[in-house]
Amino acid sequence: MSEAGMERADAAHRSFRRSTLTKEQAFRLWRCAIKDDDRLVDEMILQIYENIIAFDCERAECVVELVVGRDVTAACALRSLLQDLRPVGDARSRAARSPARLNS
Repeated sequence: MSEAGMERADAAHRSFRRSTLTKEQAFRLWRCAIKDDDRLVDEMILQIYENIIAFDCERAECVVELVVGRDVTAACALRSLLQDLRPVGDARSRAARSPARLNS
């Protein structure tokens, strides 16, 4: 990211933190903004795919098959794989930040 891009991201982050939105409202707003921009959706999908393949290719292929096949266990399998991608030190805060909890 360019220096100007980093400055815009920092300014947006500061503005977002000062807002009166709850965590759930902020998540929903962010989700809507992502869904409205196909380029962002594509970039997120690409990055997730590359990261899970690099992390555990065999498991990633299984998860992709579940997602493509619309299997009822796909979301759980993907969530588990993504959580395993996180650094070990992040495990304590994982439950508190889980988008799945915000989405219910």
